[in-house]
Amino acid sequence: MDGSLDAREQMGERMTASHANVLSDEEKVQLYHDGYVVLKNAVDPSLTSAAKALISQQPDLIVYGDNPIINGVYNDSILPDVLDEAMGPHTRPLNAQVAVVMPNRVDGVVKRAFDAKNPPPMHGHVDGGWAGLCPEKVSEIKSRGQDLHTWGEDGDPHSMGPAGGAPLWQDREKTLAIGSYTALAAVCLNDQRKPGKGQFAVHRGGHHAAEALFKRQRELGGPLGGGGPLWPRLVETGNDTAFAGIMPPAMYEAYPDDNVQLDGWPWPGLTPVLMEEGDAVIALHSLPHTATPNMSDDPRMNVLFRIRRLRDDNPYEGDVRIGWGVCDHPDRTLGGEFLEYPAGYNPYEYSIDKLCDHWSEWDGMKTIVTAERDR
Repeated sequence: MDGSLDAREQMGERMTASHANVLSDEEKVQLYHDGYVVLKNAVDPSLTSAAKALISQQPDLIVYGDNPIINGVYNDSILPDVLDEAMGPHTRPLNAQVAVVMPNRVDGVVKRAFDAKNPPPMHGHVDGGWAGLCPEKVSEIKSRGQDLHTWGEDGDPHSMGPAGGAPLWQDREKTLAIGSYTALAAVCLNDQRKPGKGQFAVHRGGHHAAEALFKRQRELGGPLGGGGPLWPRLVETGNDTAFAGIMPPAMYEAYPDDNVQLDGWPWPGLTPVLMEEGDAVIALHSLPHTATPNMSDDPRMNVLFRIRRLRDDNPYEGDVRIGWGVCDHPDRTLGGEFLEYPAGYNPYEYSIDKLCDHWSEWDGMKTIVTAERDR
């Protein structure tokens, strides 16, 4: 082995081969069962290094990025080819979520106390719903005789969540209370192989439970999402407050019981996605997921892209108002404005169909899905 190679290894440079530009059959089987798959070495170090440098220079990118360097970790990598084959044609991201989780400890000093023996509860969510602390007190809601389960049923469809986010209702007719896309692609920018680094974490296999709940909500007459059958819009959180966006018992009670046991990982119901720089994870929209507390000494850095399979009759593919790549409710603009659609194309009915049959958007998964269902 020549000296230059030894030097690179001593510098910690990864010498493993890049991931192919398609998923293997084994990876597709994992995607079907688990709802996510990690692609090792999917993004070239030149792309991740440039993105990290930009994030360090421009802290305002920590929420959204519409910069070609940030978008390039997806658009200039193999990921578009991977999803073109496994999923189908899709609008390339114009935006991204720069997802930095700051540490509890900086230079060894505890900034926010964390008791590993009594950790805060952590639960995953499905993107696209109106979420956050309700602006009204529980006592005020109940004094009007209103049910927390259906709170917001008379609300303005234009209303956005407490912190912005998704609309209260996706459509004016109030048949749909959750937005959707097809796949979440997250690119890792630093070492996250040790549990407790603020990992993106999932309820492994929970996409099956989510799809089953959406089907059941439709069977019961809808609407789909929070406030619909089996899914309370608001959940009391004490001190006369309530929170929206919490996954319903009908969903999380059906999650597989993984009982994840890893050193330094206090949430057995969640699976941390362990990655290193240049790795990427692809997860279904319907897979419940969450960021987790960072108990390390340095930030966790990912870039997230929300990808939706191309809809041929949708006239707004690539429209900058949507926020393609970051928006979790792309039937409306990123800011929640309604769009006018051509006669014969109802984007909300289309989205309901896909929520109830998420694999129908995965062209390259059909053979695997059929075979695994037959098992």
